[in-house]
Amino acid sequence: MGLTELVVVGTPVWDEKQARATSVHASDVYDSIRFVDTVHDALADTVIAAGVTRRRGRFRKYRSYEPEEFAALIRARTGTIGVVFGNEEHGLTAEELAACDTAVSIPSSPAFPSLNLSHAVQIVAYALFRDAQTHAVDEQRRIVASREHVESVVTAFAETLDEIGVFSLGDADEVKAFLRDIYTRAGLEKRESERLASTYTKIKGIFHATRQNRE
Repeated sequence: MGLTELVVVGTPVWDEKQARATSVHASDVYDSIRFVDTVHDALADTVIAAGVTRRRGRFRKYRSYEPEEFAALIRARTGTIGVVFGNEEHGLTAEELAACDTAVSIPSSPAFPSLNLSHAVQIVAYALFRDAQTHAVDEQRRIVASREHVESVVTAFAETLDEIGVFSLGDADEVKAFLRDIYTRAGLEKRESERLASTYTKIKGIFHATRQNRE
């Protein structure tokens, strides 16, 4: 399906002979596998990353895309796109999904909602491939802000909210996750993320100055 890079988190053990036999024409991808310690390490150079999961809830993700929707979301973006799959038995943990920017869920029957890992990979990969083929020359690609730039916006906003007491009645981590999801989906360009971060920093400065004057 045109995917060229495989990153494996941790140090799993498998049958080398069987793996090479089943990789067939994708042996180049298999030979270039990169091993890392954490999901954060795996996604360090991505502009957006989606965790594939069927589970939803307050501590998962606020928005979950179907594969075709995610393909459309990333269509006009330049940079490395990450798609994260959990293991066959348990899928992605809440912590692993939290390292991703958003979530992808494959529609399936409620009677048996969980798919085999290999099937899930193929369905998502096919959706990305078909969309890329269909819109190869239809869209002008935008250079969006890196995950680091998005994180700087989220941090600046969260710090501003914290300074003015918003988090006294809420959960800072949950609000940051909410903001991160929104800004990632917005596909901010670098100059936009920098301007937002600067604006939030100025708001925080004005708040401090106002409070000092009152004191």
